[in-house]
Amino acid sequence: MGIFRKTASVATLGLINFRSTHELLDREHERATQLERKATKLEAQSERLTRKAKRANKRAEKAELKALSESKKARRERRRSTKSSSSRLVRAADEAVVTSRRAKRKAKKAAKRAAKNTAKAAVVTRSQRKFSPTTSAES
Repeated sequence: MGIFRKTASVATLGLINFRSTHELLDREHERATQLERKATKLEAQSERLTRKAKRANKRAEKAELKALSESKKARRERRRSTKSSSSRLVRAADEAVVTSRRAKRKAKKAAKRAAKNTAKAAVVTRSQRKFSPTTSAES
């Protein structure tokens, strides 16, 4: 674009600007739209991670409640049992308690991981908004 302008710029050793204001504005507008697309994508990712963290928290809570329920059942069964701890029901209840504790730990770990990823995405989104060229062009 503007072969005369570019030739004059080279001939005058930069006295005349190489790019016109129209070209500069077009380039700036393109950069701004790219940054907006990127910010939108990051916001969507942040929302996705937030939902994932909520689901992980719900799973952790559910596992915790299940563990409490299973331990209550196990205690009740031990009390009711006339035999010693070799009873099949008591062993099954003990096994269920161990399994539910493991599920609780896994769910808590997943929730922690999802919360950490959400925080990272939020920081990236905020930093992208700080350096967007639309704010500097408006000032």
